[in-house]
Amino acid sequence: MTRSADKAPPGADAQQPVPRSVFSVDSVPTRERYDVWRESISCIFDVDADRPTRQDGFAASVDVHMFGPVLLGRTTTVRQEWTRSPLTIARDGMDHYMIQLYESGHMICEHSGGVTEMPTDGLVVFDLARPVISRTDNFTNMSLVLPRSMLDGMLKSADDQHMRALTGNEPMVALLRDHMLSLKRLAPRMTAAQAVEIGPATAGLAAACLNGSMEDIALGAGRPTLREASVMERCRRFVEANLSRADLTPALVATELGLSRTRLYQLFERRGGIARYIRDRRLRRALLALTDRGARDRPIYDIALAAGFTSDAAFSRQFRRQFGMAPNDVRQGGLGTAAGAAPGPDVDRRYESWLNRLAV
Repeated sequence: MTRSADKAPPGADAQQPVPRSVFSVDSVPTRERYDVWRESISCIFDVDADRPTRQDGFAASVDVHMFGPVLLGRTTTVRQEWTRSPLTIARDGMDHYMIQLYESGHMICEHSGGVTEMPTDGLVVFDLARPVISRTDNFTNMSLVLPRSMLDGMLKSADDQHMRALTGNEPMVALLRDHMLSLKRLAPRMTAAQAVEIGPATAGLAAACLNGSMEDIALGAGRPTLREASVMERCRRFVEANLSRADLTPALVATELGLSRTRLYQLFERRGGIARYIRDRRLRRALLALTDRGARDRPIYDIALAAGFTSDAAFSRQFRRQFGMAPNDVRQGGLGTAAGAAPGPDVDRRYESWLNRLAV
């Protein structure tokens, strides 16, 4: 969301309600419901369901409130598969964290780090810049979506949040879960001005939970120690500060930070090694630049150079391999959603643009 969303507009009525969008297929003809849903939710996930599920009284709803730059939504729907592939990521350009709890139903996720299941009364963290496939039965869940820029400076290990499954036995997890449920329950009684105030506090609580939770079900012993996390954070900050340098290599990182090449690889082994990490961060920077609506006239070659690539050909080749689309295709149509049936006039789809504006 734009920075102006962090503050109430000058002269705005302090008693205006919290912005709310309620998407539902209830008013859509039965045979069209699944197609309308698939097109709408493609703003964040590509979904699939078997034929009986699509045709047998398909139901889906998304009830979203906006708290300044923070989005909180309750989704209720039936058994499906949900995918954020590299192509999906390139298409929408989102750069958010999403924290989910399940009020009913169950979820299991497959990702590069293995398999993650939703713990009872717990939370699962998604890094929406990373691929994942999840499968759910009939469910109701809540999703707290926060722009990366709100959390990165507060998190101890910003790049290690994807697919963390946090047990409900942890006090910090229970605190954040209760906060999400309370915030959704009280939202109809709050004003827009109050929503703006509570947004940063919610982000702070989320960061405290992610930093303070001691038990990770999904990653267990695979998570870095505090000492390793500290060294990795130094490496990440160096990489981010020097992405535009063509000579940014594992050897340079090791030399500048006083680490051996072997140690450096071990630290980033879960991310495919430091060389792959550097490449992924370069491509991610380029992707965000390509989907920036305010820089539509910026030459692609300039974007490639700013991300540390030395030639158009090398950049285009690696970009296509990573995201399944050419850089120019992302710029021309990457923000579009999957094709589908046109919704009726009574379908509220504002939540889609709210999600996309968080990426601006």
